[in-house]
Amino acid sequence: MRWGEQMSWIGPAGKKALKYGPQAQLLWKHAAKPATSAAQQAIASIASRRTALKHADTVIEGAVLNIFHEGREHWVVFSKGSPVAVYPPLVGGQSDQQLAALTQHADLSKKMTPDQVRARLAEQSKRQQVINVAANLKEQARQRRDGFD
Repeated sequence: MRWGEQMSWIGPAGKKALKYGPQAQLLWKHAAKPATSAAQQAIASIASRRTALKHADTVIEGAVLNIFHEGREHWVVFSKGSPVAVYPPLVGGQSDQQLAALTQHADLSKKMTPDQVRARLAEQSKRQQVINVAANLKEQARQRRDGFD
């Protein structure tokens, strides 16, 4: 085997890097911080939900309610119908007055027990799996029809 044959991809890759490198650098410069902060917010939201569900499991007649406050998602934990905690915590701590004000205009009929939330998440996961299988089958049928298989 000759020296140039085993690493023949370096030439085209180098050309692409020279051609699109400046655009990639600009994209990274401007999009990295917003993308990173969005990913961190999504992870924090999942962690807050998980913490709220664990807390609701430990209280009497525990339930949770998803509320948006000042553009952020919060999970309020209820015990016997009254709010006891909110995740993530509100700015400035969480007093009884703040919890009452947070839930004052919320639809309390949407409260769910932790088991109901987990069942709903499992159902959404199953639904997404079915959608993915259908999309894969559709793509396979298209490839067979077009003669790519």
